[in-house]
Amino acid sequence: MSHAPPPSRRGLLLSLAAGATSLVPTWRARANPVFADFPFQLGVAAGDPVEDGFVIWTRLAPKPLEPGGGMPPVAAPVTWEVAADPGFTQVVRRGEALARPELGHSVHVEVAGLEPDRDYAYRFLAGGEASPPGRARTTPTRSAQPRRARFGVVGCQSYEQGLYTAHRRIAEEGLDFIYCYGDYIYEGRGAAAPPRPWFPRAHLGGEIYSLDDYRR
Repeated sequence: MSHAPPPSRRGLLLSLAAGATSLVPTWRARANPVFADFPFQLGVAAGDPVEDGFVIWTRLAPKPLEPGGGMPPVAAPVTWEVAADPGFTQVVRRGEALARPELGHSVHVEVAGLEPDRDYAYRFLAGGEASPPGRARTTPTRSAQPRRARFGVVGCQSYEQGLYTAHRRIAEEGLDFIYCYGDYIYEGRGAAAPPRPWFPRAHLGGEIYSLDDYRR
């Protein structure tokens, strides 16, 4: 009676690797995504500046108050641009990123190779749509000695009670650095909270538990 030879160490490792790979979800990017509505309703943001760049962010959410932001569970390609002028006639950096469903279809790009101590415009494009433009500024070089630096600080606030007018004022003043601290939402609002019709905003649903609840 013949017996099969025992598996080699290499063969066993390859088999285990193949089995592990089959358990990892693979998201196929939709080359030309079609959105149910304008996908950049949550706007754009920039931060973490250094002398040659900064981080830019957006999130695809055509239906922000629906589960998943109204996006299907597939990745979508997003083009990003950084320009030396607000009209984007002098694009100095451009690239593509994937908005993945496991990250809420958000895009996080670390831009580098820019000039220090100057303003840049940035935007995102997907499915034939362009995001609102944003503005970001690189820091001075480590050896620079600026004559002044204007700081802004924003802190804890209740979403239901506020109109966020401080953010508009900060944007208008053109500060050099803005530091954000504290909370922006509270889990216990919504159906569990007593009705306050004079509040300018209201959370949807009851108390917040899941990640998707927080995103909505």
